[in-house]
Amino acid sequence: MDTSIPIYAAGRPGAHKETCSKILEKIERDEMNAAIDTEVVQEILYRFHTLDMERQGLELSQNVLRLGLRVLPVLKRDIEDALPLFEKYISRKVPPRDVLHTAVMVNNGIGKVITLDKHFGDIIKEVERLEPGSLL
Repeated sequence: MDTSIPIYAAGRPGAHKETCSKILEKIERDEMNAAIDTEVVQEILYRFHTLDMERQGLELSQNVLRLGLRVLPVLKRDIEDALPLFEKYISRKVPPRDVLHTAVMVNNGIGKVITLDKHFGDIIKEVERLEPGSLL
């Protein structure tokens, strides 16, 4: 699961809030198997830090960890594998964190990612993007 899911679920009312909230509910009820890497928590904390909303970022991070999903570490080999991917997609402006998420997924045999970020699947071909709405 990409960071976009909990971020939109926690955000203001909008087009994706309800769908992303339902995805998190399905994960919590063990109706959907999902994993994150440690960078997802860091990304949540950093996003809320930039908004001067550190407490909300901390609460969201804690709630994500309470979902019971698998949390994958970022290992040296993930970083080593992410660097060529970053170079591959540098002209397409793919965010470095998403390249790192991709390397972690590939190295852990995960071929699909639940996300709203269209560069997964459209540009990054190593994993398949699953639109949250298609899973409800």
